[in-house]
Amino acid sequence: MKLVVLKGGDESVPLPQAQRGAAPSRAPGAVALSGDGQRWVLVNVSPLVADQLATDARLLRHPGLPNAAVRAVVLTDAQVDHVTGLLSLRDGAPIHLYATPAVFEELTHTLPVLPLLEHYCGVHWHVIPVAGECRTAVFRIEGQPTLEFTAIATDGPLPPHAVRPDSPSIGETIALAVRDTVTGQRLFCASHLGCAGAAAMEWMREADCVLVGADPGEGREAVPSDDPLPGPADVDVLALLDGIRARRKLLMCRQAWSDDPGPDSAAWERLGIEFAADRMEIEL
Repeated sequence: MKLVVLKGGDESVPLPQAQRGAAPSRAPGAVALSGDGQRWVLVNVSPLVADQLATDARLLRHPGLPNAAVRAVVLTDAQVDHVTGLLSLRDGAPIHLYATPAVFEELTHTLPVLPLLEHYCGVHWHVIPVAGECRTAVFRIEGQPTLEFTAIATDGPLPPHAVRPDSPSIGETIALAVRDTVTGQRLFCASHLGCAGAAAMEWMREADCVLVGADPGEGREAVPSDDPLPGPADVDVLALLDGIRARRKLLMCRQAWSDDPGPDSAAWERLGIEFAADRMEIEL
């Protein structure tokens, strides 16, 4: 299994003057994974990542990654920063989208991304059956015969546009566990580690690579734009990752956090926690 971190950066294309010095995007990025290095799965997709796929020539070293015809997308929730990049893929091939019924409902009614895309490339929805009493589900992705995906319901923050913000449905947010059936290697990824829950944490303890986010300000309790940005320590990532046996522990966060990890930098290093960088490659 191969992973490529995407954070929407393309240093070869200079920013317009009006954007220079602007605050960094809230979106921490996405991850692309592949079982054969030819066909790819995107876990979430922000507008910056979608633009990077179309413009960053350095991604051509990964055959198939810039090609929409051999990509699928898995959504872990319906957060704006995770789904609106789908609109930037509208001029390509039909999007094979893997999402839970709750996320599909959000993107059909309250944030109608999917009806809009039907007027362009079209969407093939593949249901991830995490809903009702079912809190975990094993599923496969077309073109990835060697990868087995498991979705685990979590209690991550809901977006402001949630259909039922006071009574969330099972499947509104999920974590992903991916097993390579050839090598036996396991990946665990979650957008909100602090809300992952006991079941997801058990899957994380079995993983060889852990890729987690830390943005407690996202969602209904979003931090106002004039407040300081929250950092990884706000969700006690150190405590949650302490004792995890994974040989790679990656934190997906905004650039400001990784540039200045604060007083816990020595602890990050002691626990082997890395900040995921744009175009970082990992082989499992």
